[in-house]
Amino acid sequence: MSTPQNDPHIPSEQLKRGQETSVPAIVLRVTPFRESDLIGHLLTPSMGKISVIARHARGSRKRFPSSLDLFDRGTARLTVEKSGALGVKEFSPSHSLVRIRHDLDKLTLASLLCEAFDLVVPEHGGHATPHLFELLDLSLNAIDEAGDVKGSLRATFIALASLTQDSGIADVSSATPGSRALAHLLDTIERFCERRLMTRSALQEIVKRAAT
Repeated sequence: MSTPQNDPHIPSEQLKRGQETSVPAIVLRVTPFRESDLIGHLLTPSMGKISVIARHARGSRKRFPSSLDLFDRGTARLTVEKSGALGVKEFSPSHSLVRIRHDLDKLTLASLLCEAFDLVVPEHGGHATPHLFELLDLSLNAIDEAGDVKGSLRATFIALASLTQDSGIADVSSATPGSRALAHLLDTIERFCERRLMTRSALQEIVKRAAT
């Protein structure tokens, strides 16, 4: 389901070569490419999930103030390059999830959420995903603003339950939030994607602390 990490040549059916457009976006994943470039996986409300190449993103603080970091929510200025690659010429964050970036538990749960969305949402799926974009945006903010680890876990569970239901993977609307229900959700996502969630390994300790 995922685009190869080192292949930025991803044509866009919604942009003509040389044309530019600006869209709201959340950064799901970032991969270094060549000496100073990055490949970003973005979730947008109008174009769905897209992969973009950010030229010289690791060196330009003017065009990329945060260097296109994971969880960034902002506006991406996109263009189709001569090679056919979909490029992001500028990314302007609208707000920063400060607590997530300074709290290991929140960081882990937010990473898990972005990884799950990245795996489940098809790239260039041919349809807009405004609801999923809003869901992820609100859920990351809920994790950021939660007063304790239980609140962060609950926000994570609700987001994953909505993701699996909206994607037609499973209906867990009747499930009661808890460690077993969360584990079942993650098992369901892994079976559907035929891939293990890398960030899941750190979840057990968080659940243990929440139970004490």
